[in-house]
Amino acid sequence: MSRSAEDHTPAGVPPARPETTTEPMGGGGRIGSWRRRIPQVVTLAVVWVLLWGSLTPMAIIGGLLMGLAVTALFPLPLLPERLPVRPVKLLRLAGFLAADLVVSGIRVSLVTLLHGRRATAGIVGLPLCTGSDRTVTTIIATCALSPGSFTLQVDRQRRRWYVYALGLHRDGAVERVRRDMMNLQMRVIDAIGSEEDVRRCRVAVEEVATGRDPGRVAGEGTR
Repeated sequence: MSRSAEDHTPAGVPPARPETTTEPMGGGGRIGSWRRRIPQVVTLAVVWVLLWGSLTPMAIIGGLLMGLAVTALFPLPLLPERLPVRPVKLLRLAGFLAADLVVSGIRVSLVTLLHGRRATAGIVGLPLCTGSDRTVTTIIATCALSPGSFTLQVDRQRRRWYVYALGLHRDGAVERVRRDMMNLQMRVIDAIGSEEDVRRCRVAVEEVATGRDPGRVAGEGTR
C-alpha cells in the first residue's frame, strides 16, 4: 500500500488536538474550576493596572474585581494540561533571541544597503515538529522577532512550516535559513515543548542539516 507525502515527513507529528475544555463554572467541580482560573484573573488584573499606569492599592483591587467579573461573565476555555516550562532553557531561548535580533538586524541592514531593490527573498519549507497549538504559536512569534523573516503559512495536513526570508542571493543561503529556523524551532520546543516533541525535533534538525528532509518538495526555497 502506498503512503502519502504526509507519512514521509520526519516529524511524524500527530494531528492537532484540542487544548481547551469547556468545564462548567458550577456544580461539583466549581472550586477546582475557579482554582484553575486564577491565572486568568491575575492576567486580567495585570492588564488593568498597566492600562491605568498606576501601581496603587485601588488599581490592584479594581483589577482583581474586574478580572473576577470578566471571568464569571465570559469564562474562557480551560487548559486541560499545563504547558511544560523549563526555566533554564527558557532563559537560554531569551538570550538566543536577543543575540539573533542583533545579528539578523545587521544582516538585513547590509543586504538592504548593498542590494537595495535587487535583494532576493524566497519561501523556505521546514518540518513542523509539534502538534501543540501553543507551541506552534510561540514558534511563529519568535520567528517574527527575527529581522528578515516571518512565518508565511503553517500546513497542518502536511506538517510543514513555511518561512519567508530575505537575503537569499548567495549560494547556500537557503540551507542557512533552513538550519537557522530549525535551530530556532528546536530552542522553543526544548524550552516549552513536550519530551516527545523534543525528541522528534532533534531528529528533524539532524535530517535538515544533512539534507535528508523527506518532506521537502520541489520549489521550496526557490528564489
